[in-house]
Amino acid sequence: MPTLIKNNFWLLLIIFLAAVLRFYNIGNYPTLNPDEAALGYNAYSLIQTGKDEHGASWPLHFKSFGDFKPGGYVYLAIPFIATFGLTPLAVRLPNLLLSLLTILYFYKIAFLFTKSRQISLISALFLAINPWHLHFSRGAWESSSALAFLVIGSYYFLVRRYFLFVLTFVASLYLYHSARIVAPLLALSYLFIHKSYFINHKSKLIFPILIGILLTFPVLFSFLKNGGTTRFGGVGLTADTGPLSRSEELLNHHMSTALPLRILHNRRVLYLMSWGQKYFSHFDLNFLFINGDEVPRSKVPDMGQLYLLQLPFLLYGIYIFFQSKIYHLKSKIFVLSWLLISPLASSFTFQAPSALRALPLVIPLTFLSALGFYWFTYHLSRTLYLVPCTLYLVSCLFYLDSYHNHYQKRYPFAWNYGFSQVIPYLNSQKDNYQNIYFTNKYDQPYILYLFFSKYPPQKIQSQIKLTPPDKFGFSTVSQIDNIYFGKIEWDKISTNSLIISSPDEKAPIPPIKTIEVQPNKAVFNIYQK
Repeated sequence: MPTLIKNNFWLLLIIFLAAVLRFYNIGNYPTLNPDEAALGYNAYSLIQTGKDEHGASWPLHFKSFGDFKPGGYVYLAIPFIATFGLTPLAVRLPNLLLSLLTILYFYKIAFLFTKSRQISLISALFLAINPWHLHFSRGAWESSSALAFLVIGSYYFLVRRYFLFVLTFVASLYLYHSARIVAPLLALSYLFIHKSYFINHKSKLIFPILIGILLTFPVLFSFLKNGGTTRFGGVGLTADTGPLSRSEELLNHHMSTALPLRILHNRRVLYLMSWGQKYFSHFDLNFLFINGDEVPRSKVPDMGQLYLLQLPFLLYGIYIFFQSKIYHLKSKIFVLSWLLISPLASSFTFQAPSALRALPLVIPLTFLSALGFYWFTYHLSRTLYLVPCTLYLVSCLFYLDSYHNHYQKRYPFAWNYGFSQVIPYLNSQKDNYQNIYFTNKYDQPYILYLFFSKYPPQKIQSQIKLTPPDKFGFSTVSQIDNIYFGKIEWDKISTNSLIISSPDEKAPIPPIKTIEVQPNKAVFNIYQK
């Protein structure tokens, strides 16, 4: 053991650093979002009753908000919630631990490609402090967990442990919708890269492939049966009606529907052009290095998904890796496959570029950045070497300051702040009022109520009723017991009621209590009528 630690001292130090950055204050910050609450509460419900919140026994897809979440993460969370209780920490621990394994196996893959321990360590370090990966490691993000299985499986493919490769890639399919596009395409690219080997060694892959097909059938059947296609219809490319409207507009300009014009302004062509724009937007420098994702929950203020400092090293790494004869052609095709395939799932949705759905892109970008950094600093003196290292340290400190100090102040609405404070108060008062009205200004308040109140699953299963889906395919719950979730309409509220509203919902009476996320920044006002 001492020899093992000595030989891997720097790698263990990097893993320790990654663990500190990911585990620090993770039970409290950021606050739990509704998707995390849904994953945790459904795991809690399975532990208590063997059924999810909707009364389905051990499902592979969870109906949840009508979005039919893949069930893999719920089952990963069960032992942690059974051990630590229904808490944000317990829900997040599976992904946090898997993110550390991602760094470890990323190191192993980098070493296979470069045969350089130093490049492999830089790669691991860059991923450990990478804002994109770090951000999605600090929460119950299924995309990050699916990425871990893709990276682990890729390593086992490269070392010809094909059974483990198949198991891990299939596991990713049970975790996240996007992996159902990325994983099969990556697997096919691997088979193409090593086709000459498999032509001569067919028997080594036949059994693992058969096992993989058998294990894939349940998730495929559940996806088709339980509304997975409805979910894609809500967030898929065709959910954006812009190309359709544009097609009609262009045809109206001509005042004619002649065949050549219908071909020229065909909506299918416009949807194809829209897809191309969404695909290449993931390589936009503004997305990667300046402003990041448009979704506040997927980024921090004043920076992109990656450090701006990475850009020159990334460009140099691309040049070195793909033009140099030092690195094997198969490794180049491997990295290129990750680059080209990673944004595909995201590009088929109307919300692109998406840092969440395109998270696998962080792997090739980080490897190429590390490679560029190594060769850029290869001939530098020790004094000059400290310059880029210091700049990286400053970049990392800027990110950590932005994440831990400015994030919640800039985007409080994105993280449902205040629920962990207001719900205990609600529970202490609910028997004193005939009705309680809870604003739906914030996303899916009912699931956060269930989570933070540890509401008995048996009771919700007998009364839960989803509202009709909105245009994106999402539903919610408008009533639990005497609590009504919805828009606060004062003229419709009866007497002897407790009202919990957002500051934007103006009230004719003064509040009896205010929940603040920071001084003078209220997230809930509480009234009685």
